Amino acid sequence: MSTRSRQFVFQALLVSSLITSAPAQQKRLLRWAPGQPKCLFRAGDDGVYRYALATNQLAITLAVDSHELDKARQRIEPVLGLFLSVRFLNHSAQFDPASITLEFVQHFHQREGPLDPQRLSAQLAADRQSATARAASNIRKHPEHASEIDAELKDRQRNIDQMIDFLHARMLQSSPAKNDEIAGWLLFSTSTRWIGPLNQQEEFVLRIPLANAIAEFPFTFPPSQGDVELRTRPPE
Repeated sequence: MSTRSRQFVFQALLVSSLITSAPAQQKRLLRWAPGQPKCLFRAGDDGVYRYALATNQLAITLAVDSHELDKARQRIEPVLGLFLSVRFLNHSAQFDPASITLEFVQHFHQREGPLDPQRLSAQLAADRQSATARAASNIRKHPEHASEIDAELKDRQRNIDQMIDFLHARMLQSSPAKNDEIAGWLLFSTSTRWIGPLNQQEEFVLRIPLANAIAEFPFTFPPSQGDVELRTRPPE
């Protein structure tokens, strides 16, 4: 190979290396923190804790039921529910709920994406059919317990139907460009290989990718009583 050829190959490899190693453009980090400007916390009379973060472009509010951890353990599917609202102040924008993640800090920092409503709905519908078949089989084997088995089946069917209706009507959806506000529920599985049983108090980090930024909500839930009193105290 000639000297000129070797120089050409070297330059090509150098350019390729620079392109490959060039870091992707980093998004601006918007991090909620108690006491920081435009970061608010409220423990409402309705039993809901609200974490709010605002900029000149948008306002985000995360709402969590004060008994959410207990409710997550009792649901027919072990899921944690968070209510999120995003309001775009100076422009409208597309928003993809599927890109959101929830970090379970005390469980190996496992990050979970929100459950897909359609997939979960189909799973629940299949579970409803299986429960009906099992009940019919148990009644044939133990007719003396038919009323008890039927009552348990109807209770499970009612819970499943309510959950499916909830998934169809109240989940956070991607917004068309003309909308300036979206709001709805996100559900996260708490039954995975790495998460396991929830503690009485958990640490989370909710991450919300936006067009040019990432919003983070680190929060301990439920917050200690001292934190609630400190963060809700009106300014002097």
